[in-house]
Formats: sequence, C-alpha cells, structure tokens
Amino acid sequence: MTFEERVVEAYRPLLNEARRYYRDERAYDLAADTVLRALEARDRYDDSRPLLTWCRAIMRNLWLNTKSKLSVTHTQRLGEWDEPGGEDADQRARVNDILGIVRDLEARSVSVATLVEVAKGYSFGEIAAAKGVPLGTVKRRVHDARKMLAKLVNVK
Repeated sequence: MTFEERVVEAYRPLLNEARRYYRDERAYDLAADTVLRALEARDRYDDSRPLLTWCRAIMRNLWLNTKSKLSVTHTQRLGEWDEPGGEDADQRARVNDILGIVRDLEARSVSVATLVEVAKGYSFGEIAAAKGVPLGTVKRRVHDARKMLAKLVNVK
C-alpha cells in the first residue's frame, strides 16, 4: 500500500478524533485539512513511526493554530507524539487536551477551580474552611466539575 493510500485510509479515525475538537461541520474540515497537510509533508514522514499518530500530531497543530487566532503560529513538536508505541503518545496528547480544557475553564468556573484544588492535594475540609463554604458545597462543586469535564472530553 502506498503512502497516499495509507493517509487516505486514516481519514476515518482522524474524523473521529476531529469530532473531539469540534461538534459541527468543522470536524470534517479539520480531518480533511489534516489529510492534505500529511500528503504535502510526505518527505518529513519517518516510516519507522506510526502514521496515524503522526497525522494526529498534524491535526492537533492545525487545531491549536486555528484556536489561537494569533498572528504567531504555535506548534507542538511532532516528536512529542510520533514515537514508536503510538498508544502512549496518543494518551499523552489526550492528557494535554484535557489539561488545556481545565486551564480554560478554571478561571470561569468555581466548580473547576475547586476540582483543581482537590487535584493539588487539598482535602474537601481544607477547601471548605479556606473558602468559608459548607463541606457539602465543596463536594457538589467537585461533582459538577467532574461531570462537566467528562462531557467535554467525551468520557462515558
């Protein structure tokens, strides 16, 4: 199978990945742009690395650049994801996505900010005392934040 055929074959899994970033027709555009960029960057692909992981790194860079809307292009090093053993690289990329979502929401959501404090190692009681709220309120905020994040990252 040629490189071009393998990249085109990767479109379906890439579309599923793109749906994690966008829930509308932009997912199709992102997946198609990824395939196009992969075909254009053929000479930079290392055959010893997993093709799908390499394409996912391209997709993430496209998404980051579109999302930032800055005049400066921000890209992640491809080496962070295109390592042998693509599962680990995919998981690291997914964790980075989740951390990005948490950082975006932390300033806007009391629930997510409370969940971040729990993740830092503070107990529910310590958080309740520091914020001057009942323990039940802290527990409810953590519950709400977990539910919100699960919805945003497509966890069932």
